[in-house]
Amino acid sequence: MTLSLLFIIVTNAAPVYGYQVINVFPHDSSAWTQGLIYEDGYLYEGTGLYGGSSLRKVELETGSIVKIFNLDSQYFGEGITKYDTNLIQLTWRNSVGFVYVEKETFELIDTFAYSTEGWGLTHDNNYLIMSDGSNVIHFLDPTTYQEVYQIEVQEDGNPITSLNELEYIQGKIYANVWRTDSIVIIDPTNGDVVGWLNLKGLLNNYPIRIPDVLNGIAFDREGVRLFVTGKRWPRLFEIEVDPINYPPQILSYEPSSPCSVMVDSTLRLLVVAIDPDSSDRLVYTWSINGVIDTTAHDSVYYYSNNVVTTDTVKVVVSDQMYADSVSWVIYVYSIGVNEGPPNFPERLMLDFSNPSGSDLIIHFNLLQKDLILLRLYDSCGRLMRNLINETRGAGKYKFSLSIRDLNPGIYFVRLDAGSRTRIRKLILVR
Repeated sequence: MTLSLLFIIVTNAAPVYGYQVINVFPHDSSAWTQGLIYEDGYLYEGTGLYGGSSLRKVELETGSIVKIFNLDSQYFGEGITKYDTNLIQLTWRNSVGFVYVEKETFELIDTFAYSTEGWGLTHDNNYLIMSDGSNVIHFLDPTTYQEVYQIEVQEDGNPITSLNELEYIQGKIYANVWRTDSIVIIDPTNGDVVGWLNLKGLLNNYPIRIPDVLNGIAFDREGVRLFVTGKRWPRLFEIEVDPINYPPQILSYEPSSPCSVMVDSTLRLLVVAIDPDSSDRLVYTWSINGVIDTTAHDSVYYYSNNVVTTDTVKVVVSDQMYADSVSWVIYVYSIGVNEGPPNFPERLMLDFSNPSGSDLIIHFNLLQKDLILLRLYDSCGRLMRNLINETRGAGKYKFSLSIRDLNPGIYFVRLDAGSRTRIRKLILVR
């Protein structure tokens, strides 16, 4: 059997926030919520569906409708915001927006056109901010309703699509992500994701017959209160954001490079992971070819099994909200007369000058000029030393590491060269 590393994923994901429910308020369970704002002690809500779209003013404490404007049945209502004294509402595929003033009733005073679908709407006191269901956010002039510029929302270079209802809160854009229990927090200057709000389980104590998606964010600027609800939800929630939950990270894994193992040999895999939230319990889920191995204990970072076929072994290390993973692909072969194990090149090697030496020589080869990070970790994944942090050109290098002050045990030497990573295990015995 040949054991080789297929890939490793180390995420640099934005922090994930939890929540606490502070208050629960009634909400019209027939309302297909598309837009939500809090102004002057009242909620204003835009609802959708053809023949069921409206703009309404609602009492927070009771959920009672104070006044309502029903859209013509040809329109599917979407996001709303209040800019200056005007209430503004988008439509989905009609590409038309409505402008109202509030008197005894809602009076329609103007319309405007846009070229995309209309989904969410908010403002930052300078521009109207609109989503269209993609990863693009449009900034419109609030007097001409013409687009001034746009940003693309992304995390680590990956587009975040299906942006729905929007709310501008303390310098950031909060956006519901359609068909998820998540709100993404966006830097309006560049579109970078700076955080996530995970609202999973919000409706657990309030079962509804026809549950639909989370949609609707409102912020009380004076009272500093955050409200959320969903389409046809029977409740509206005031929530408080919990401290950051950082994702776990796999620091090292063994085998760390391709190696050769005979058929019927025992497969042994080791992963070292940490979670910056030290109170979180890490759960290890091992699977073979996508099927979870229920015999593997979920608190174990070491896996042993006899693999006699070509398999892919994967471990997912997760906390309450996030996960990191690493996969190995296992090739099985037999040794014949003229057959031997494949020869894999080494790019990071450890060399003791003698069994009791006080120095460890680390050899590594670079194929091109790159930023080099060479670090030493203990067996719990704690960073012990930063050894090299500099740019070097292509060539062969060696580094002398003094180990005289290291206690006996297992350590890991990790080399990062650009996007490439190599890790070697060091077992120190005195």
